Amino acid sequence: MAGEKPMVKRTWRTVVCLVFAAAACGLVATAPATAAKKPAAGKQSQAGKLDRGFGKDGKALAPFAAEDAGSTVKYVMPFEFTAGRLIMAPAPGGKTVVASSTKIVRFLANGKLDRGFGAGGSATIERPAGASFVLAGVAVDSQGRILVGGSARPQPASSIPDPMASSAMVRRFAANGSVDTGFAKEGTLVTDFGFKPPTVPTGRYPAAAVGLRSLVVDAQDRPLLTGGSIYKVARCTRSEDAYSHGFVARLTDGGGLDPSFGAGGVREIVDLSSFEQAGFLSSGALFAVGTHNRCEGETDKPRLVLASFGPEGSPNPSFGFAGFRAIEPEGTPVATVAPSGKIVLLRGVGNGGQVVTRLLPNGGTDRSFGRTGSVRLGLPGGSGFTAVAVDRQGRIVLAGRASKPLRGKHNKGLRRSTFLLGRLDAVGTVDRSFGSAGIVRTGFGGKSSSRATQVIVGAGGRILVGGSVSTPALGTGGGFALARYLPGR
Repeated sequence: MAGEKPMVKRTWRTVVCLVFAAAACGLVATAPATAAKKPAAGKQSQAGKLDRGFGKDGKALAPFAAEDAGSTVKYVMPFEFTAGRLIMAPAPGGKTVVASSTKIVRFLANGKLDRGFGAGGSATIERPAGASFVLAGVAVDSQGRILVGGSARPQPASSIPDPMASSAMVRRFAANGSVDTGFAKEGTLVTDFGFKPPTVPTGRYPAAAVGLRSLVVDAQDRPLLTGGSIYKVARCTRSEDAYSHGFVARLTDGGGLDPSFGAGGVREIVDLSSFEQAGFLSSGALFAVGTHNRCEGETDKPRLVLASFGPEGSPNPSFGFAGFRAIEPEGTPVATVAPSGKIVLLRGVGNGGQVVTRLLPNGGTDRSFGRTGSVRLGLPGGSGFTAVAVDRQGRIVLAGRASKPLRGKHNKGLRRSTFLLGRLDAVGTVDRSFGSAGIVRTGFGGKSSSRATQVIVGAGGRILVGGSVSTPALGTGGGFALARYLPGR
């Protein structure tokens, strides 16, 4: 989808400003006064071009049906029961799995559907009896076994929905797509980790309220889960808010709580309401993004905290201050750990802008990135990045969507979006050798609309981007789209 030729400006305050008129997509990066290298004269860079050896001309689609999250929630919650989440994860052999709350699909390294997985390429995720399941995370261990985690919510017996009751649920599948009956109880763990039901204005709620936010697997194939457990409902300025304690839990290979981690398998941090995205530092220590319970207008404590935990579940003393580092973005950041061990955060700021920040492995600010450890990005309304990854050269890959309004009097207020991909070099300057002066925009044909939500740097530095798509080309009307790009030099 070619647009007008980008226009490159240079000012004393901004090193590179890319404005894409036809694509309705621009990128501004404030960085050190050194421009990224251009491709050698007479040679066209392959960086950012679709990898034609993947799927069909570099793209692949998987149909997924629309989902329902179950009963509504009347309180302001510290975690969300978000229906329709689609998540991809890398698997051994260059394969990729994509999961929803109802099924798993696996692709081969060449982007073709893996017909040897499950039934013709997909496996069904059965709901627990009398409950719905809301997906939170997907991980694949070294044996190719697939774990899906989320929240199991009881279906109401009457027309009055249950607003809070929920448990953590983890199910494991064998590498061939069958349920792994050697995990937990016939392949499925449903637990509240022993947390008590929350207190409400009328007394004690009848059931625990546990929300799972992420799922990862460590080097020993042990699942680690993060989330929050609600302990009370109280008035907070204008609404009734549900207050919770954040937790990290580790399971054994058999699916039970690991007694060598925390207190009986669980480490609870009462000062934080929830732990969200999780991953691992280069040392192997767990890394997670935590949030604080805070009413509107409160400023006595930070909204967000980065945390790290050692192998026994205690806060990692080599990270931040006693295992924690406070940050104050306007929105929850997307975090990734670079091969170098440095931590990269993508977060939103005022007026629709975004900032990329790089931290040292110990949580300190990396002053060698940008001017003060951060690079500010600016994109037009309706466009933005939602995912971040780092390659072995330290280059930062950003993925999201580019959006533009449709023309015509009958399309007033309607917009269509495509995958948006950008790359910064290791010091934070826009990498102009990538795509069209640092930006790539990819659509999926016809009347499709897509949005990238994940990006993975795989073998050979190839960039795999995945996200939601709505298109009449799929019988379900929508699903998951993948595109793989060449990294260049």
